[in-house]
Amino acid sequence: MVPEQDGVRELIEDIDDKSLQIAEEIAVHAEEFLDKEFTGNFILSLAGHIQFLEEKYRDYIEIPEPFHYELKYLYPTEYRIAEWAINYLQEEFELALPSAEVSFFTLHFVNGLVENGSLKNVVELSDILNETIEIIEKETNEVMDRETITFSRFIIHLRYFVIRNLASTSKRSDSQNTDFKKIYDLTFEMYPREKQIIDKIKEQLYIDHNIEFENFEDFYLLLHLVRIMNNGVESR
Repeated sequence: MVPEQDGVRELIEDIDDKSLQIAEEIAVHAEEFLDKEFTGNFILSLAGHIQFLEEKYRDYIEIPEPFHYELKYLYPTEYRIAEWAINYLQEEFELALPSAEVSFFTLHFVNGLVENGSLKNVVELSDILNETIEIIEKETNEVMDRETITFSRFIIHLRYFVIRNLASTSKRSDSQNTDFKKIYDLTFEMYPREKQIIDKIKEQLYIDHNIEFENFEDFYLLLHLVRIMNNGVESR
C-alpha cells in the first residue's frame, strides 16, 4: 500500500495486523466483484472501522441505524458486497453485527469508488439521488417501484452523471450535433409532461448543488423517465 496522506504512518501503527489483513481480503474480493481498484487509503479506512467493530461490539455498545433504507436501491452493487463483507466479518470475529453495518460498509465502498471522492461527496451524491426521486414522485403523484430494472438503470445513469459533475473542474461545452438537436427537440415535443419534470429536476439541482445539465444529459434522462413512468411507478 502506498499512503496518500500525511500522518498515515501513525494511523497504520494504531491499527492491529489482523484488522489490516481482513480489510485487504475484503478489498480484494470487492475489487473482483465491482471490477474496480481501491487505494491504500481505502484499506486503512476499512481496517480502522473493522477494528472499531471488534472493540465496540465485544463491549456490547449499540450503534443506531443512521442511514436511509434507500442505500440498497441507490447503490445496489456496493450494497451486495457490503452484505457479503458483514457475513464474512461475523464468521471471522464471531460477532452478531447489526444490519446498520451493511449501510456503513456500503458507504465505504461508494466512497472508495467516487473519483477524488470524500465522505462529503458521497453524502452529497446520496442527497442528489434522493432529491431527484422525490421530485419525480411529487410531480407525478406516484411511487417509483424501486425493484424494477428500469429504476435501477435510471439511478445508475443519474449517479454517474452526478459523479462526473462533482469531479469535473472544466467548463461545459455548448456545442452539439445538428442531427442530434433535431431528435432532441422532437423527443421533448412528444413528451411534454416528462420534459416538465426534467426541467424541475434541473432547476432544483442547480439551486441546491450548482449542477448543470447539457442537452445530451437532458435527452438520456428523459428517455429513462419515459420508461419509468410507463413501467416503474405505482399510483398513490
